[in-house]
Amino acid sequence: MKEGRQPLWYIYLLLKNRWFLVKALLIIMIPAVVVTFMLKKKYTVTTMIMPPESQTSAIPSIAGLGISEFAGYFSGGMGFALPLMTTMSDVYDEMLHSRSLVEHVILSTAYIDSTDLRNTYDKNEQIGLYWARMKFRENFSASVTPSGFLKIEFTAGDPLYAVEVSESIITSLDSINMEINVSRLEQSRVFLEQRMIMADSMLESAVSRLQSFEEEHGIIAPDQEFLVFIENIAELKRQYIGLVTEVAALRTCISGGYSPTALFKERMAAELLEVIRALESGDPAEGFEDIVTSLSPNQYSRIQYEYAGMRADFEMALTLSGMTRASLQQAIVSELSEQQSIRVLDPPRHPGWKSKPKRVLILLEVFLLAFISLFGFLIARENLRDIRMKRPELWEPWRKLFKEIRRDFSFIRR
Repeated sequence: MKEGRQPLWYIYLLLKNRWFLVKALLIIMIPAVVVTFMLKKKYTVTTMIMPPESQTSAIPSIAGLGISEFAGYFSGGMGFALPLMTTMSDVYDEMLHSRSLVEHVILSTAYIDSTDLRNTYDKNEQIGLYWARMKFRENFSASVTPSGFLKIEFTAGDPLYAVEVSESIITSLDSINMEINVSRLEQSRVFLEQRMIMADSMLESAVSRLQSFEEEHGIIAPDQEFLVFIENIAELKRQYIGLVTEVAALRTCISGGYSPTALFKERMAAELLEVIRALESGDPAEGFEDIVTSLSPNQYSRIQYEYAGMRADFEMALTLSGMTRASLQQAIVSELSEQQSIRVLDPPRHPGWKSKPKRVLILLEVFLLAFISLFGFLIARENLRDIRMKRPELWEPWRKLFKEIRRDFSFIRR
């Protein structure tokens, strides 16, 4: 054969050592086949959950805020204070990987017994749970699909047991979801109760002040223009109450710390309060001149402007009390009603066929690895023979080294 490393040389090398390759591959593949058929079958149960949604209620807002926003402010509810680029599916994915959920599933499905860790758990609960969590996560996976669905996979030797564990995972996730929603709605109800007490107190105070004013100065019958003026002041006061409410909610959410949003809304509320006071005194404020321009400075007396402020307080308190009461009733109904459970698109079912071991892939990988290794050995052996035959000066140092190594082993045997 002509010296060179052309493709025909490699084909010649394979054909020349064909029986060596056949025998070596048989020696390797026969045990591999036996071992693969001795491996235990495992079944993977796949569950698909639809993207969860934040639970909101279509109810009147309180000073510009709905009950869902109050829930997010005061309970840190999901869907209201999520980090940037985080979805509800990502939140539920974190729940599925949480230690509390995994431990609940391990203990509720006797998974710790299937891993032969019951004795370890009885002796030391924390160590037993640690090793059980490690084994559980080897067979459990949860991920978010590109379309936002939650995909849960659990692998076990018994397909029915895998179905049972998957159902327990869904039940635990639903329980956590229910607990969070109920807590969020409960705190919203408590907040609305406090706001209703405040609104009723404001209404009683406004009614008392208005009655005292009418007893002292008599009943004032405002004309149409003055009624519009009163309605404008009442609307500004409702906006002011809304800003103050949002600032209080933000302060509660951030535990009294400083927030650019809270500072901005505080500044807006202070400016709006100055405008309200200026309008109640009859002086036009910057940006609100059109409200007072239709009223000449001497058209109404100071008493009438004072009446306008009290009447605006009454209108604002009456509206706020009614909306707060309606929102509180809706919050009570939402808290007592059954919350939306986890929506399962593909429930846990028998997979129908094993997922592991994939014998064809295993045998193919073993065959390729063995063939490449043996072929590499043949190439190396041929190159070594060429060096010994054609370049003895390069082989001589290696020959002496191998001879010394053999003497070392001979000395060890003696």
